[in-house]
Amino acid sequence: MASLTPIGSPIIRQHPVELALSTARQMTRVKGRVGLTMLNWHGSVPAALQVLSVLVDNALQHGRAAASTEAPLRACLSITVARQLLIDVQDFSPRFANSREVRSGTGEGLLIDLVRKQAITDLTWFADPKMQGKTVRAVLTAGVVDL
Repeated sequence: MASLTPIGSPIIRQHPVELALSTARQMTRVKGRVGLTMLNWHGSVPAALQVLSVLVDNALQHGRAAASTEAPLRACLSITVARQLLIDVQDFSPRFANSREVRSGTGEGLLIDLVRKQAITDLTWFADPKMQGKTVRAVLTAGVVDL
């Protein structure tokens, strides 16, 4: 995954995560915990792992239509100068149908619930024409998160 630069806060450390489709759900938390440890994330590890798991699950559910069955799911954990954690997950659908509802915390779903509980402080997405899909980015800040 290419290095993604957030507006206003450069990335200082990154840990790419590649997940085989057949084991993605089972391996997300394992590889995520390893990545968070290697990045020395000082925020809530359970919250970060839950956000990563929900983004991966959503990518598997909603973003697989155009993908080759051989293509792995790609994610990236990054720490910024501002001590934020960026969780980027790529999928193969260029659309994010309910992005407004998710960002505002209205509606139903695990991702919306994480926004409501402020485990996610910002959620963005952008299309990637090279891969004909998108990247969904969740931003977390270090602090106490009540899940």
